Amino acid sequence: MHIIRRLRRPLSRIFAALALGALLVAGIEVSPAEAAGSTATIMKPQAERAPIKGKGGIMSPYVECTNANIEPHVDWTIRNNKTGATKRFSWTGAYPGMYFPRVVPGAYTSKTTVTCGKQTTVRTHHLVVRRKTYKTTMSWGEFRRIKRGMTRTKVRQIVGYPGRDSWAYNGTRTVTYDIMKFWCWTNIDYRQGRVVAKYWNVGHD
Repeated sequence: MHIIRRLRRPLSRIFAALALGALLVAGIEVSPAEAAGSTATIMKPQAERAPIKGKGGIMSPYVECTNANIEPHVDWTIRNNKTGATKRFSWTGAYPGMYFPRVVPGAYTSKTTVTCGKQTTVRTHHLVVRRKTYKTTMSWGEFRRIKRGMTRTKVRQIVGYPGRDSWAYNGTRTVTYDIMKFWCWTNIDYRQGRVVAKYWNVGHD
């Protein structure tokens, strides 16, 4: 991860021109009108909860230009509302999760500035990174108690909370339960309301 200072406007124009030139070299034609008229779509950053005595995280927002032939230039800043501490990042391209800084629990303000050609779009989002609790996570001991054929109600009694539905496919519903590690979880597959498979520590460490 690279923390950088915010680029001044003339430098931003230079990067935009370079990006446009790269597209032309690649054989993708972008007219001046297209470059001038392309705006940005900016998704809300994703806040991930923090383990007990650990840090959580904020995943950078996904951005894209309405003209798919133009790469967005992004400046992203997150600020801890309590301490005022900031982290700044910059990149070019529509990459999901380009940066994922670890942060302490608390309230944050996210400011994303995206330049598409000659158009600049700014979005501000308010985020809260929360602390995980034993009541809203599954432990290894609880995972081991879950057996094939158990109902979802019985699993809830063991874990202490219902988990969240992730997806359903071909008659099988997958339910996700958080575990205490950062950005990790457990998946339980149900068919006709009963456990058919389970997977511990799905995700990233």
